[in-house]
Amino acid sequence: MNAPSETVLVVDDTPSSLGMLTDALEEAGYTVLVARDGKKALDIVAQITPGAILMDAVMPDMDGFETSKRLKAFEALRDVPVLFMTGLSETEHIVRGLEAGGVDYITKPVDPDELIARLRVHIANARNSHSAHVALDASGRFLLSVDLAGNIRWATPQALELVDGDPDEDAQTRGRLPTATVEWLRQLLLDSGKAPQMGQDTIASMRGRELKFSYAGVISTTEHLLRVVEVAGGAPSDVLRAAFNLTEREAEVLSWIANGKSNKEIAAILDMSPRTVNKHLDRIFGKLGVENRTSAAVVSLKRLLDG
Repeated sequence: MNAPSETVLVVDDTPSSLGMLTDALEEAGYTVLVARDGKKALDIVAQITPGAILMDAVMPDMDGFETSKRLKAFEALRDVPVLFMTGLSETEHIVRGLEAGGVDYITKPVDPDELIARLRVHIANARNSHSAHVALDASGRFLLSVDLAGNIRWATPQALELVDGDPDEDAQTRGRLPTATVEWLRQLLLDSGKAPQMGQDTIASMRGRELKFSYAGVISTTEHLLRVVEVAGGAPSDVLRAAFNLTEREAEVLSWIANGKSNKEIAAILDMSPRTVNKHLDRIFGKLGVENRTSAAVVSLKRLLDG
């Protein structure tokens, strides 16, 4: 993902409008790129990532709404703000622009001072958003937000690499979670009746990788935050978790039980109280169908040795 720049792409098929916008932007200190139609805009962004895009909604062949949708399929443009400019001011047109990836809707005739003021705000917000995503990734927190249809709304760069795989792949086949993972998220919400507790997780296969998705929080009623990590296939806790339908924490506790650790030692290792270890053990015994830690250790060791 390229950091937003001070370059603005203007997409408009009207020469007089292009001239006015170019003059205003250059006077404000921006570098201006011009596209007379949607196809040319797509050609430009394949080579250069602008800091913002001013988009005329009404154009022949490919209108601004469709152009914006195709632009947003480019990974590098996910944080780049698209501002629509049009004489269409009905609510349905504004909604259509926002659904196409726009962040603002400016009614023509455009006031240059208002346009520049809005542009500065959106470029600053985009830069902050990009920086936040990179900072999260640098700290090892691979995060993404999804809607209830499983569509990925945004993701930190390395999280995006895990779930998207090949960046050259057809955009229409990317940016969506597996059906089973979507159902897991919906079930969490249904069971809790609100935002689920953080840390609940599920395993899914994507792009030839085994990925673990953990619930990290609620963004809105329609958007939720997940953490994603690649699962190391041979980790004992992962094997036990999958074999006995354990939570991540239960699998860790059982793994240490199999290694002969006492409750006090497990509590210290996993940074929890001995009482919490006991609560996990009660649930583990029920899931394994055993009555004590010795039987649990035997069952888990057998499963690990069987591979």
